[in-house]
Amino acid sequence: MPPGKRTIKFGGKSGILPRLRPIFKTPIRPKNDHELAEDANIEQGYAENVPLPKKRGFKFQRTLTPKPVISVEERIRKTIDETTPKVDVSKLSEEEKWKHQVGEIRRQHLREAYLKEHERLKKIDELENIKHEKEKEKQQLNKQHLEESEASKLTIPTMEDYLKGPIVRQRTFEEQTIIDAKRVLNRKMTELELKEEKANELLELYHASSKFIINEEQLQKAIIEAFQSDINKFENAQLSVKDKMRGLKDPSKELERSENMFLDSIVGELNGKPGLDIVKDTIDGQIEKLRREAELAINKD
Repeated sequence: MPPGKRTIKFGGKSGILPRLRPIFKTPIRPKNDHELAEDANIEQGYAENVPLPKKRGFKFQRTLTPKPVISVEERIRKTIDETTPKVDVSKLSEEEKWKHQVGEIRRQHLREAYLKEHERLKKIDELENIKHEKEKEKQQLNKQHLEESEASKLTIPTMEDYLKGPIVRQRTFEEQTIIDAKRVLNRKMTELELKEEKANELLELYHASSKFIINEEQLQKAIIEAFQSDINKFENAQLSVKDKMRGLKDPSKELERSENMFLDSIVGELNGKPGLDIVKDTIDGQIEKLRREAELAINKD
């Protein structure tokens, strides 16, 4: 017979220890509201509409009968203090002294067992109360969520509601006023950006007009420069035109152009000439005011 065949049903052990007997067979404290509510839901005995049997010396009840509560102090007083014999130890024989000493040791162990069990049950009650509070909060949250869900179901618009009134809530007077103000502001900002862009383009055109031909002398000079016999300049111009047609760019030219754009963005100029902000400050007299303040500060120093 292989080993462990008869102990498989016990988890490989030779047997199962019996359940621990409770030290207190009756409750040591009155039941709280939670325990009373649980006991009220418990019914025992036969089914409904079935008469309870009558037995001599025993009475059947549907609900649980509460057991008498005996506190730990009262139990110690009744089982230990009041039962301790009051004898003169000096008058006892050796055998009687030994029995009296054994009884004192057993009573002391019983007292300690009662007190330790009381502490253990007290900790268990505290943990049960915490667990019950958490379950109660969880049930409250679930109930609240369920109520919100039911409310949302009842307030969901139907096809009849869609046909009767507007689907979207109309804005209030204050909301509509704020939206109109935002729209006006956005429109003004867009118009201002377009005007500044046109002003920059016009100013750039003004700066570029210095290179325009506006009289006969400039035209004659441009013709002579165009048809002069400068082979190197002509070849460079020809190469640059071919590169532009092919889509090629001169790295040195691009670097110089990028540097100029970077400097213009910092200083606020256009191609090395005054930009829109400088022109505005000049017209408003802001630059002249700053220059005079600087001169006064220098004279004071």
